[in-house]
Amino acid sequence: MNEIICHTPHLAEGEELNISFMDLLLNDTLAEGEFQFPETLYNEIGDLNTKLTCKRNYEFLLRAAQKYPIKLVGGGAATTNSTDQWEAFRTDCYITGKYQQELQDTGYFNPVIETLLASASALPNHKEAVNWLEKMISHSPEYYQIDDDTQPILIYKGSDICYNTLNLFANELARALKKYHQRVEVLDLEKEGNHVLTRYINHHFKAIIAIQTYAFSIMMQDKTTNFHDLIIGPKFNLILDHPAWLKEHMENVPKDYYLLIHDRNYIAFAKQYYKNIAGCIHFPPGGSLPPTASSETKLYDITFIGSYRNYRERLNIIRTYDRKHRFFAARYLRIMKEHPDYPAETAFRQTLAYYNWELNDKDYLNLFYEMRQACFCIMLYYREKVLQTLLDAGITIHVYSDSWEKAPFAQHPCLICHSALDIADTLTVMQQSRISLNIMSWHKDGLTERILNAMLCKSVVLSDKSTILEEEFSSGKYSVLFDLKELELLPLQVKKLLANEDIQKEIAINGYQNANQKHLWEHRAKYLLQILEKI
Repeated sequence: MNEIICHTPHLAEGEELNISFMDLLLNDTLAEGEFQFPETLYNEIGDLNTKLTCKRNYEFLLRAAQKYPIKLVGGGAATTNSTDQWEAFRTDCYITGKYQQELQDTGYFNPVIETLLASASALPNHKEAVNWLEKMISHSPEYYQIDDDTQPILIYKGSDICYNTLNLFANELARALKKYHQRVEVLDLEKEGNHVLTRYINHHFKAIIAIQTYAFSIMMQDKTTNFHDLIIGPKFNLILDHPAWLKEHMENVPKDYYLLIHDRNYIAFAKQYYKNIAGCIHFPPGGSLPPTASSETKLYDITFIGSYRNYRERLNIIRTYDRKHRFFAARYLRIMKEHPDYPAETAFRQTLAYYNWELNDKDYLNLFYEMRQACFCIMLYYREKVLQTLLDAGITIHVYSDSWEKAPFAQHPCLICHSALDIADTLTVMQQSRISLNIMSWHKDGLTERILNAMLCKSVVLSDKSTILEEEFSSGKYSVLFDLKELELLPLQVKKLLANEDIQKEIAINGYQNANQKHLWEHRAKYLLQILEKI
């Protein structure tokens, strides 16, 4: 289909009439009735403008008429339109402002303005009406508050780290937003380079979204203007790590910059220490369905999709600190080791209290950032300890990265090393796994994509605890959760699970249903659009 067909009540049944864009612009009654259009239209022009309270179909059809020819076909049912004169007037003013160049080119601009002024005089709020018309014609901020809802959503991609996870997120979010009738433009910054961003200067977007990018901290040559303040639209950075690790990039961010954060503890931290950002929003990544239907065949008992990094290398970095900070880091590590259920911030505050250090927010953030090696160290320590505990109990684990050849237990007969995989291939591995092991990167109230992906692959998630996991995916029903403080209990827990195929299937199906009903990228896209409406 390469045209738009309007079934109008204003023509006799069976009668047809081709109309132009200007015909439609000058007569909104032509938009009454039902209409059909090409399947690709939403992706070309976007959805109905939610910032308008009436004549949404008419405004949508005007955008469509700039892409496709319009044919009226008689016999359609009349459309019920809003009778609110004020809201209808507001929409007419916006449309006049949007297409004023077309009206001027055809000589209709002045007659339309005269008609609108006459309509304004008939309204009880005459002065407000005239003022609104002026704002729409001059393209004031109020005009763009409406018009930006019709603009595309720009998504940045380009980083292939972490099994190409970040690019998958960008692609999945783009696909899901298109499913909700959004215009989406995806820009590969890695491929095209940051310099291509200059073509977007002064362009308006419904939103600019990136996955843990540092592009939002690019500054102009004057070193005071953030480059993205020259691109109009709210900016969202979906981050997967602790926001403290982005400290250097958070010092210079756009004025309308938001963090999308998967761990609720991190939200509180960012709000406290990053006063220059517009907001923090709880936004876990979505899960991805496997490319092919799930097979009942399970090839592996336990798989772990994650790389190996040696925590001892982090200890070596800490040893280079001056004596004061070296002792601080040692105490910090000790607290996290003894209390692995503590968020990093809790252990950090206890370390400060132990040494009677009182810091303002700036000094607190700087020291917390400086002590990031301790956080990396303890995270890697427990990752190694979990695997070592299972392997020593005779439980076979399949891992997927050459980095595991450097692990101290690399030669363990129960460790089966495979080459690293692209994230799409990891989904296939999860499908073939009875149990998918997850070890949180010290996200004590976080939800990650690996957990959701495993559930959507109908694999039992075996993970250390986080608050949100215990709330959303209770152990024994949707997942199997373990406590890092009681790792000696883990092997028996796993062996019992592997010995009971019925329990495995029940948990896998429950987890799949929960993730499929609430945690797909489609759900995240819908939530993001709700956020955009609010801000």
